[in-house]
Amino acid sequence: MAELISKVARNGQFTIPSKIRKILHIKEGDLLRLEIKNNQIILTPVSVINRNQAYFFTKKWQKSIQESEKAIKKGEYSIYHSAEELKKDIEND
Repeated sequence: MAELISKVARNGQFTIPSKIRKILHIKEGDLLRLEIKNNQIILTPVSVINRNQAYFFTKKWQKSIQESEKAIKKGEYSIYHSAEELKKDIEND
């Protein structure tokens, strides 16, 4: 584990040492989540997700994707050669 010391400057700013930035792949402009746990500050690199894509990261959606991937590996899928074939299959269900 890397452990270094950084000095707090004016306005509460401090520099994350380059060694730690390299280990965590933190670049200028990246976002960090700050948490307080057991009287310690924990910094975690985060990514922002567009609201219109947030559904993809829900537990329900991820579970659906995992189930689909398992079905594909088992060969449980259909191949359609036209939109009409697909439409007929959907209408028959």
